Amino acid sequence: MLPTNLTAITFDELKSSIKSYMRTRPEFTDYDFEGSTLSYLVDVLAYNTYYNAFNANMALNEIFINSASSRDNVVNIAKLLNYVPHSYKCSQGCVNLEIQVPLENGQYPMSVTLKKGPVAAGGQFTFVRQSDRTVSVNAQTGTAFISDCLLYEGAILNYSYVVNDYQKQRFLIPADQVDTSTLIVRVRANQQSANSDTYNLVDNIVNLNSDSRVYFLNEVEDSRYEIKFGDGILGRKLVDNEIVEIEYIRTSGSAANDINTLTFMGELYSNTGNLIGSNNVTLTNVYRTRYGDENESTTSIKYNAPKYYSTQYRAVTADDYSLITKKVYQNAESVTAYGGEELSPPIYGKVFIAIKTKNNTKLNKLTKQTIKNNLKPYAMAAIEPVITDPDYMYVITDIFSLYDKNCTSISETEMASKISVAVSQFAGQSLINNFGGSFSLSKLQKAIELADECIDTSAIQATLLRYLNPNMGQTNTYCVDFGTALYDSNPSNSGDCPKEPVLKSGAFRTLEYPYVDQYFEDDGFGRLQTYYNSGTEKVYTNTEAGYVNYSSGRICFGPVNVIATPNVDVDISDFGGNLQLSVGGQIIPLGAPGPELQIPLQVIPSNFTTITPATPGTILALPIPAINVAPLGTTPPPVIPINNLTPELFLNLPTLIEPIIPDLSGSFFDLDACF
Repeated sequence: MLPTNLTAITFDELKSSIKSYMRTRPEFTDYDFEGSTLSYLVDVLAYNTYYNAFNANMALNEIFINSASSRDNVVNIAKLLNYVPHSYKCSQGCVNLEIQVPLENGQYPMSVTLKKGPVAAGGQFTFVRQSDRTVSVNAQTGTAFISDCLLYEGAILNYSYVVNDYQKQRFLIPADQVDTSTLIVRVRANQQSANSDTYNLVDNIVNLNSDSRVYFLNEVEDSRYEIKFGDGILGRKLVDNEIVEIEYIRTSGSAANDINTLTFMGELYSNTGNLIGSNNVTLTNVYRTRYGDENESTTSIKYNAPKYYSTQYRAVTADDYSLITKKVYQNAESVTAYGGEELSPPIYGKVFIAIKTKNNTKLNKLTKQTIKNNLKPYAMAAIEPVITDPDYMYVITDIFSLYDKNCTSISETEMASKISVAVSQFAGQSLINNFGGSFSLSKLQKAIELADECIDTSAIQATLLRYLNPNMGQTNTYCVDFGTALYDSNPSNSGDCPKEPVLKSGAFRTLEYPYVDQYFEDDGFGRLQTYYNSGTEKVYTNTEAGYVNYSSGRICFGPVNVIATPNVDVDISDFGGNLQLSVGGQIIPLGAPGPELQIPLQVIPSNFTTITPATPGTILALPIPAINVAPLGTTPPPVIPINNLTPELFLNLPTLIEPIIPDLSGSFFDLDACF
C-alpha cells in the first residue's frame, strides 16, 4: 500500500505520514514507533523529505519573477524581458565660479580651463566633473566666469581590458554603487594606439549593423554591471588585442543630497599652463545638491520589468507612455498618462502625461519639450503627447483626540506624536501624495484610534483645498473641479433660509479694485460673490462673480482681471489714471506674461466616505495635520470650531506629510540649465 498523504509539508506531518505507511506493513503491525530506535530512522526520513520538498519549492519559486526572493534571480529573469534595473544615481550640484586670473608678464591670459576630476567638496562628499571646461578671460578686468557648472558626487574610476579571442571573456564593471549614466566606453586598436572610438549604449537592436560602435549593459551578480559588445552582425565585434577602456563614477547615492554649501577644491589652469590658486576662486551654489538615488529595489524590478516588456519599445496605450516616460526622463518619481477623451470636455488625438519629479518641482518648458521629443521615436500613429505638471488637491485635516490619562503615563505631546505616525502609516497605505491615491475619513479615524489603546475618542474636521492660478493682468474665467459633491445645507434652494458659505478664497486684487484685498465665497445658491472687509463688515463688490455646481464640485470664477495676490510682491502704481504693475523693479505691462499668481480655494465636501482625484493627473495630497490632544475630563473641554474654512492660512503651498509605506519600496536627472 502506497502512502496517501502526499500534501504533508511540515516535519510532523511528514513523520506521521511515514508512520502511517509503515503501520500498513505486516512486519510493523505491533511496532511501537514512539519508544523504539526505529523512531530515529523515521526522523531522518522525515527530515530528508522535508528538506527536499523545501528545496524543490524554493527552486520552483525562484524561476518566476513574482515569487523569486533573491535579487540575482529576479534580475536574471528581468534580463529575459530585456529590462535593465536602474543603477545608483549621483547626487548633482550646480555651481557658478568667479575667477580672478593673475597677470602673467603684464597681461591677462586669454582663457582658463577647469580640469576634469574633483571640483568641490561638501561635508564628507566630493563632487567631480568628467570633462574639462574652458572659458575666456576678460582682457580688461582679468575675471572669468564658469556658470551653471554641473558636478557629480563620487569618485571617477577607470578600468581596462585586453581583448582575448581565445578565452571566454566578460567585461565587468568591477566596482559597486556605480552610476551607469556616467559610464564612458572607449576602444583602442592596441596598447600603442593613442586614438580611440567611443561606443554608445543601446537597449534594442533596431537600426544596428556590423559596423555600429555600440554596447549593451546588463546587471549581473552582486548588483554589478556587465558590458557586452556586438557579434559582428548586431554591432561591431571586438578584435583580438584591442583595448577596452571604461570610465565611471562610484557614488554614495541619496546620502549626498541636500548639501547647500560646497567648497572649491578643483584645478584651474590658464591657457599658458599656469596653475591658478583656489584663493582666486569664488564658488556660489545655484541650488542644493539633488537627484542622488539608490539602485532599483527588487520590488520595483518585479513591478516594472513585465510592464516595460509589454510596451515592446512602442507607445500605444496610456500605460506604455507612462513607462517609457520614466525611461527617457529619469528624474520622474511617478508618472501617469491618460487619453484626452477622459477629460471634460474631451480632447481627442492627444495623450496627457503628468510627471511628478523627485524634488517636487515643476518642469520648465525646455524640459517638457525635450521629453516630448524623446517620446517621438516610440509613438505610434498621430497621437500627440502633452507633458503636464501634476494637479494637486489637498485634504486639510484638524484632529481632536481625547485619551484616558489613567491608562497611560505618556504626555500629550507623546500621544500627539503617536497619532502623527498613525496618519503617516495611513497615507502610505492609501497612496496619498501620489497618482491614484484616495482618502477615506473613516479609515483615517480608525488608524488614529489604533495608534494607542488609551485613545478614547477622536474627531476629524476635513476640508479640500485647491489653488487658482490666474494670469496677471488678463481678463479670464478660471474653473476648478474638486471631483466630489459639495455640502449644501439647503438643496431646495428655496431662498428662505440663509446659508453659511461652503467655499472661500484667499485674498486677491483686481483691475477694478487695485488697492483693496478682495475675496470670494458662495451665497449658498450656486453663485459666487466677491467682497472686501471694512472692519467687521463685508462690502460686496460683485454678486455675480461666477457659479458653483454643488453636485459635481465644479467652480468657475470670472470673468475677472486679477493683478495681484499675496504670494507675489506686486507694486501697483497709478500714473494719471494709468495703472502700472512691477515685480522686483521690473515693469509688467497689463496682459503681458508675468509671475504665476496663486489664490487658495477651500471647500467643504458633502461627505468624506471616499474622496478620489477629479482627473487622472490629479494627486490627492495630505498636508501635515493640526493635532489637538487632551486628557478626558479637561476643563474647559476642547472647542471644535463649526466652520473651519481658513484659506488665508494657505497662501503658500502646505507641507505634505511623509507617508510610511509598509514593507514596500521602489521607485529615476534633469540637467536643467547646468552642463
